[in-house]
Amino acid sequence: MLLAPLVALALTAAPAETGRLPPAPRHLFTVAWKKTLVATEFGDYQVRELGGAAVDPTGAWVVVGTRDGWLHALHPDGSLGWEFQGEGAFAAVPLIDAGTVYAGCHDGRLYALELTSGKLRWTYDAREQLGTHPAMVGGLVVVASLQDTVFAVEAATGAWKWHHRRDLNEGFTIHGAASVRADGGKVFAAYSDGTVAALDAATGQVRWEQHVGPSGRYQDVDSLFIADGRLYAAAYAGAVVALDLGTGRTLWSQPYPAAARVLADRGAVLALTGGEVVSLAAGTGKLNWKAPLQGAAAGALRVAGPWLLAPAHDGGLRFYEAASGRLLSVLDPGSGISATPAIHGRRVYVLSNAGNLLALDLG
Repeated sequence: MLLAPLVALALTAAPAETGRLPPAPRHLFTVAWKKTLVATEFGDYQVRELGGAAVDPTGAWVVVGTRDGWLHALHPDGSLGWEFQGEGAFAAVPLIDAGTVYAGCHDGRLYALELTSGKLRWTYDAREQLGTHPAMVGGLVVVASLQDTVFAVEAATGAWKWHHRRDLNEGFTIHGAASVRADGGKVFAAYSDGTVAALDAATGQVRWEQHVGPSGRYQDVDSLFIADGRLYAAAYAGAVVALDLGTGRTLWSQPYPAAARVLADRGAVLALTGGEVVSLAAGTGKLNWKAPLQGAAAGALRVAGPWLLAPAHDGGLRFYEAASGRLLSVLDPGSGISATPAIHGRRVYVLSNAGNLLALDLG
């Protein structure tokens, strides 16, 4: 049986510019269950869960890391399968591939665990904080550190294969490092000096580099996404950029202050910028629509059917109509939502800043 919603969900619609009354609120989802993963301690104030859940391809497991250094694996009904403790916060979505969970930790280690049991298979000590989502390419697990290093290790053993580090003269990250992307035998990485690089997946050799961040104090590129032969990037100094995947040539660049997250879907580039969600035409960068975010940009954007899901540190999980930008619903559990939501079919898993994992069933 589905549980009643945990809070009064704000089902709001953006005012129509034509002066007509907004449509009636829509029932978009129900809360199937809630699982408390982090105990609230005295003095906790404005804490944030920066990671997010991963769902294995069969949907039988959902794995999420939390700020207290635990990885949790749950079944779809919310029952706990296993837990594993690291020595630092888990602040990124883990990778699940071929029955193994790969998770980077702030203790500087990349952990590989058996999906069904949580048994530790191997550990790689990068000696730098790992707070990004790993990628799998050519039998290698590749992950970016928060100190501008990309590490590649063998997926089967955890043995070091290569690493790439930029010698930065300047650069400071605001919203954390971008997760690497992989395509066509290349790994694409972003750095805090505003540079994007394509690396050979087998060797780590640089194939091309492109500086995309406008001049400014905070040039860090905090998000990358690949779609239709293009690499899209969000640079915090103020740009959403489209690059040719093969050459790194800039195809278009649009000025948006504090650009922090980017996603491409069905011919549109969707981005979280300074206080706004924007939709741009993938081919030209021309604005389709923009809508207020109501809170600082947090985890990655996700698309579920016709809806765009956007987490905001102080504004909860916001449901927009992807085609128009109309705000349809907000899930605000009272603590805000900073983590990236996971989607499997019509089920959404989202971790609140209070450390509660919620399972939502879309209507």
